[in-house]
Amino acid sequence: MKTLIFHSLETSSAKKLALDLSGEVELRKNHYRIHTKKDFDIENYRLSSDIDLNIFDNNFDYQNIGLMVSDMDSTLITVETIDEVAKEVGLKDEISLITEEAMQGQLDFTDSFKKRLSILKGTNNSIFESVYRNKVKLSPGAEELINYFKSNQIKTAVVSGGLKFFAEKLQTQLGIENCRANDVEIINQSMTGNIIGNVIDAKEKAKYIGELCDQYKLKENQVIAIGDGANDIEMMKIAGLSVAYQAKPLLKQYCNIQINFGNLRSLIDFFDVT
Repeated sequence: MKTLIFHSLETSSAKKLALDLSGEVELRKNHYRIHTKKDFDIENYRLSSDIDLNIFDNNFDYQNIGLMVSDMDSTLITVETIDEVAKEVGLKDEISLITEEAMQGQLDFTDSFKKRLSILKGTNNSIFESVYRNKVKLSPGAEELINYFKSNQIKTAVVSGGLKFFAEKLQTQLGIENCRANDVEIINQSMTGNIIGNVIDAKEKAKYIGELCDQYKLKENQVIAIGDGANDIEMMKIAGLSVAYQAKPLLKQYCNIQINFGNLRSLIDFFDVT
């Protein structure tokens, strides 16, 4: 028996899909589940639907998840913060192109980050605060999702290939317990173009998950990882649950959950055991 999560309460569409799958419809709190013995290719149904569809793995213990690790830019928040900083100094077009190519996996992330820093050399860090206050918006459902995990004693972390300033601000705003991001050198309030420590690339993100698992005495299959771009691939490979949120095509290949239309709250559907 296979179970398909239909992330909506749109009854007629759920029943139509169940009929096509020769399945039974089960109403849950915020979604439908369709149980079927029929073999099917979920990608074919995703292509013809504007509602998120995911397989509910009946053999996976969702209640055993102990840690959520999420990317920041275009995941927990709606923007790429380094692009917004660049916009303030008239460099957004140049920076955004590099950011997009890196997230699509077309450029080495470490090289691309260092290149963006070199372009931003001399930028006054006083604009960081105004960018966070005026440009950074939470992705829909982000706060509800974090609060859900915290209320269920699931540890939380943000790991970002972006700037540490913004990751720490977000950490404070949402009450996230752990944070890691790029620490850039600032001298006399100006960006020097240098980074302090390692660039938080895909391997560093996966390494951070390992460190947190050791800290909390968890196994990697007890981790849910959320991201949107190529820099998240390595942590998706090791996490028990890997989530592509409005993600680039390359990342989707490595994820067992996709949220393409709905918001981050949709992930709570997997933990509905009532």
